[in-house]
Amino acid sequence: MNTKQYSIKDIQDCILSIAKEFDSFCREHGITYYLMGGSALGAMRHKGFIPWDDDLDVFMTVENYNKFLKLFKEKGDKKYFLQEENTPEFPLFLSRVCLNGTTMVSDEFKYNYKQHHNVFIDIMCLYSVPNSMPLRLIQYVASQLLRVNALALSNFSQDSKLKDLTMLLSKVLVNKYTRPLLVRLVHSFEDKSTTFVGHFFGRARYPRTNFLREYIGDESPRYVDFEDFKMPVFQHVESYLEARFGKKWMEMPSQKTRDQYKVHSNFVDLEKDYTEYMNKEKTKWLYE
Repeated sequence: MNTKQYSIKDIQDCILSIAKEFDSFCREHGITYYLMGGSALGAMRHKGFIPWDDDLDVFMTVENYNKFLKLFKEKGDKKYFLQEENTPEFPLFLSRVCLNGTTMVSDEFKYNYKQHHNVFIDIMCLYSVPNSMPLRLIQYVASQLLRVNALALSNFSQDSKLKDLTMLLSKVLVNKYTRPLLVRLVHSFEDKSTTFVGHFFGRARYPRTNFLREYIGDESPRYVDFEDFKMPVFQHVESYLEARFGKKWMEMPSQKTRDQYKVHSNFVDLEKDYTEYMNKEKTKWLYE
């Protein structure tokens, strides 16, 4: 068992190394992406990671997302593993570029033995959102049924019986017949000219899942400082961050709020692959 203690800065540096090579790959192949959520907030407020955060999330339009998945599987560096969305081992609706030879296990997904538990960056899809509010709600409900079901299929660790019941119910409502229909519903506005875009499979909840397409700009990213690097954000990233986090997004949260923030990783080894810890007892190594 590895007893070395890694600081959050160690983890952030490892994630940043993935991000730099990811950025290089995207530039080489003409793939546009943008920092999203807390990563965009960190870029604008801290010029890098939020000091207590241990992940990095990016957005891509559906076109760029599909192009990236195809090309990275064909041409990506083999030191990375592409954890693709909506698969038996990883039923979530996002993809990950994982760094082989590392370990980062989140408390919530420690019972999903099929997914890769490496240090990673998350790649999420931006969907076209209908202008009609009733249709937006229908699209959102469909996405949340898929989201909860994906967590249930991932053996997501819960902290309440009510959430356990919700997960169980999702397995009944979302099945081999309804799942494809729900996926099509989430994507059903891609060929429409919509004023809104959104992402439904992260931490944001309605209505903060949606924002005006004009915040993206003309799809030419605006590059801003991120640690010792520059990374792309929406041209009107300030408007996006206000829609996502509220008008006071530039203000630092209270110490109490920061202390309550739960980082993603509860077991980290930046020198060994997670497979070296797996054994017949499956989870014992998580608690030693």
